Amino acid sequence: MNIKKTAVKSALVVAALTAAVSAKQYSGAELYTNDTWMYGKFEARMQMAAGSGTVSSMFLYHNDSYLGGNEPWVEVDIEILGKNPNSFQSNIITGYGPGDGQPDRKVTSEKHHTINPASNQSFHTYGMEWTPDYVAWTLDGQVVRKTVKGQGDKNQVQDLGKKPQGLRFNLWSHEDAGWVGAWNDNILPVYQFINWVKVYEYKPGQGDNGTDFKLLWTDDFDTFDNRRWSKGDWTFDGNRVDISPSNIFTKDGMAIIALTKKGQEGFNGQVPKDNEQPPVVSSSSVASSSSTPASSSSAPASSSSVASSSSEQIIPPSSSSETNAIRAIRTTPTVVKEHRNLVNAKGAKVTPNGHKRYRVNFEY
Repeated sequence: MNIKKTAVKSALVVAALTAAVSAKQYSGAELYTNDTWMYGKFEARMQMAAGSGTVSSMFLYHNDSYLGGNEPWVEVDIEILGKNPNSFQSNIITGYGPGDGQPDRKVTSEKHHTINPASNQSFHTYGMEWTPDYVAWTLDGQVVRKTVKGQGDKNQVQDLGKKPQGLRFNLWSHEDAGWVGAWNDNILPVYQFINWVKVYEYKPGQGDNGTDFKLLWTDDFDTFDNRRWSKGDWTFDGNRVDISPSNIFTKDGMAIIALTKKGQEGFNGQVPKDNEQPPVVSSSSVASSSSTPASSSSAPASSSSVASSSSEQIIPPSSSSETNAIRAIRTTPTVVKEHRNLVNAKGAKVTPNGHKRYRVNFEY
């Protein structure tokens, strides 16, 4: 009798969750490295997607951050909010996500930086440097923000050191119009183009050309290297799309990430031409030593100044519409169709108990 009741309840749960997932009308995509690193430098040459309601990004992420509870949240972001392709949002997310009856305790520190020409009209080189002492964001080789350990950062730089991070790119649509703009699916399809990616190891005093970073690998995307990269197949709260592996492609030496209507996944267009050559490794992109102070003479006058202790703004999780939207990112996934397995972010299967804390692995 108990077995029958359990079976009926399980069937009802699956039916309800299937309806929730299948209600999504759109497909986005996420590309992520199979490896993770404790510190490093990460660069990508990209033309981003844009359109009100969209998010086109490059970010570092601890794979188990979404579990919440006592699992630390570790993340560093570059995000193009589609309503304004003339800037990008930099952000650090630390603390702890909700879980096991605990509240959301994440801390964020958003800033915005001008991009010219617009991110969806031209290729730019985006970069992040992560060390035990600072995090820096670069645009076309110039520092636009630097957050230094202990200088008004509310322990964010220190807390990033709790876990290794992988490199990720994704394209999706958030449901909060206040953060990303009102949604209109007439803009679809939209695409993010990645010409190349470079990953550097953190090697203090032993890096390339006198830096603290040594080039580990470059991917020019002549083919898709599944030893290096994986394609996401999940969804999460606040996201109006399913993350689908069918919306990542390589063509003409580019990785392409698409946001489309459901059933229209693919790319049949012309790959835009990148007229600039990939930059050579600079002898001083941010600093030759991890002890460099917060200010930097390498930032151009026209860009956002490098952040100091007085300019770093730490925003509590509930203080704005923008931050509330960020709280939902990569947290609670919507689960699950029949023939889909619950997995964690590393791909390991998990039990359905507490399923709302897990990502979803779509089996096609």
